[in-house]
Amino acid sequence: MSTFGIFAMASFSGWAQRNSAYCAAFAVGLLTVGVMFHLIPEAASIASSALSWVLAGFVAMVLIGIAVQTAVARQPEGAALTFGYVSIIGLAAHSFLDGAVYAASFWEEAFTGWLATGGLLFHEFPEGVIAYALLAQAGLPRGRAILLAFIAAALTTVAGTISAQSLFSLASAPPLAAMLGTAAGALIYVLIFHLGPHATRTPKKRGYDVAMLGVMVGTAALLFEHFGGAH
Repeated sequence: MSTFGIFAMASFSGWAQRNSAYCAAFAVGLLTVGVMFHLIPEAASIASSALSWVLAGFVAMVLIGIAVQTAVARQPEGAALTFGYVSIIGLAAHSFLDGAVYAASFWEEAFTGWLATGGLLFHEFPEGVIAYALLAQAGLPRGRAILLAFIAAALTTVAGTISAQSLFSLASAPPLAAMLGTAAGALIYVLIFHLGPHATRTPKKRGYDVAMLGVMVGTAALLFEHFGGAH
């Protein structure tokens, strides 16, 4: 999805910019349901410390965001190239953590993994669009911008998943409450600071309708899993 966003932006920038907001809006609805009504309750049912891990995941993402903003703010006026590189490093770190969220979600159960992944996949398209736009605006040649955006937005997610999966497999009793709680906190950050603002860019506030569609799909998935499991 990130790669699709990158090449769509490189080839059809107008279309990509118009439609990435719709993907973000759908992800807002789907992830909100998944986080609030599945990930957090599931983590809380495993351990009472789950909410502390939710806060820890959120704070960790906030600190990364502050670090990137601070580094960018210190750059001299007109240093577009430095801005682009610093921003893309922050985006790469964020994508790496996205991969860890995938691994943590699937480790608990397949349904949890698919619910989180479904929302995050729609988040990856605008992430690819943003990655390429940052580098293109920094003045990098088209080919180099595509390559670096692919590494930062796509490969880092895969690397995060593989790294987290390997780490979890070494533990005889993986800390599921910590994993799910941290994943939920990270997703809350993504919802508030990335997806939400991006979703508001849809024309005539159509993002609200698309977000409601995401809520409906997420709710239907939860009901299907609940009654299917009960059956």
